[in-house]
Amino acid sequence: MSVRLALATVLAVLAGVPAAHAQPAECAPPAQWPLAPHVDARGLAVAVAFGSGSMHGMAHVGVIQALEASGLDVRIVTGTSVGAIVGSMWASGLDAREITRMAFTYDWDDAGHLAPGAEGLMSNGPIRDELARIFGSRPIQAWPRHFGAVATNMVNGQRRVLTSGDGARAVQASAAMPVLFHPVVIGGEKLADGALVEPVPVDAAREMGADFVIGIDVAYRPYEAPAGGLSGQAFQAMHILTNQLAQRQLRDADFALRLDVHQQFVRCGPQGLVTAGRLAMARELPALAKALAKAAAQRNQRVAP
Repeated sequence: MSVRLALATVLAVLAGVPAAHAQPAECAPPAQWPLAPHVDARGLAVAVAFGSGSMHGMAHVGVIQALEASGLDVRIVTGTSVGAIVGSMWASGLDAREITRMAFTYDWDDAGHLAPGAEGLMSNGPIRDELARIFGSRPIQAWPRHFGAVATNMVNGQRRVLTSGDGARAVQASAAMPVLFHPVVIGGEKLADGALVEPVPVDAAREMGADFVIGIDVAYRPYEAPAGGLSGQAFQAMHILTNQLAQRQLRDADFALRLDVHQQFVRCGPQGLVTAGRLAMARELPALAKALAKAAAQRNQRVAP
């Protein structure tokens, strides 16, 4: 089996979708997007926490499009797994248009290369290489937005939030799904997918100084497609655990957006996910503006003499 076919097969199992997508008329993005209302951060340090979700992470691209259209000043970005991939591009200075272009021009079938070993089937080094090209020699702490990638220490099970140093390697670790990919060693620690400990990195954003956290959950839902076969049951168990963790973490967000996008992916493919993410975030912008105003008022009451 070729590397491309091997990875495509695994991704198909993870996502539960066929390799080819029908493209009905409903899948086309609107000719004109709804006008986005301006959203004021109200002086708050606003963070966006992008969650895990494999190929569903394309919906994060649409969320970024909507947030940029609103003019919201986002100072902190955290990401787990695919959320770290998309979030790191935004935090490093790419805008929504550039991220969208990257999402559709990069060959995600080549995101890993076959390297069977005791700790994994593949290396996701190609993801690191592509991101390193984007980031250049700039470490995370030199990026326009504060960024943290969540990973899991595979020796002791502890959560790690990577906020400095080599951004490409940090994201590689955050997206290294156990068994599929080899762990990534950073600072002597053997790190892998952050979805094991914090699928929606709300706590990480708070720890990084956020006053207001927007949590984005695009994970695969156990009820979205039947699980068949041994591997399907194994992934179903992981999805159940991830969803339970994500639900708890979203309760701690100041504003939460939870998207069920799997069927959209089945019908429309990646472009459908981007469209779904943008439309969902756009619909919530008025509510987000109100939540920010309320949070700012509460803060002012606390600091008033």
